[in-house]
Amino acid sequence: MNSLNYQMPFDPEELMSDNGSMKTCTEAESIAQNLMLLITTKKRENRYDPEYGNDVWDIEFDNAITTVMWENIFVESFKQQIQRYEPRLTQAKVEAHIEFVEHSYESRKFTEIKKKAKIGVNARLVESGEQFRFVTELFLSPMSID
Repeated sequence: MNSLNYQMPFDPEELMSDNGSMKTCTEAESIAQNLMLLITTKKRENRYDPEYGNDVWDIEFDNAITTVMWENIFVESFKQQIQRYEPRLTQAKVEAHIEFVEHSYESRKFTEIKKKAKIGVNARLVESGEQFRFVTELFLSPMSID
C-alpha cells in the first residue's frame, strides 16, 4: 500500500491555492512528526480525542516525582500511545533519560539549570519490516539560581 504522507504543520491555504496540492513527506518523516506530537501533547488537550497524548504532563510540576519515576511514566505512556496511534510501527521499544544541564550567564550573573529529556524509539515499519529509529531531546521546567 503506497499512501501519501502530508507534512506538518498543515497549511490550508496551500490546498485552496490554484494548484491545490499539499507538501508531502516520507513515511518515516510522517511517523516522526506524529511521535513528536504524541510526546508534546498532554492528555485531554486534543478536543477530538482526549486519550491522545502522554500521561507524564499531568505530573509535570509534582515535586514528589523522582527522575526515575518520570522516565517510567513517560515510557509506559508513550508505548501505549504508539500502539494506539501509530499503526505503521510494530515492536516499538522506548527509552527516556533525564539529565540536568547547567548554563551560566556571565552578563546577567545567574545560573540556569534545565532538565533535558532524551527520548528514543526503535521499532519496525509494519509495511516493509524495515528498522525505524526516532531520537529527540526536549527541555523541561527551567530553574534559575542566583
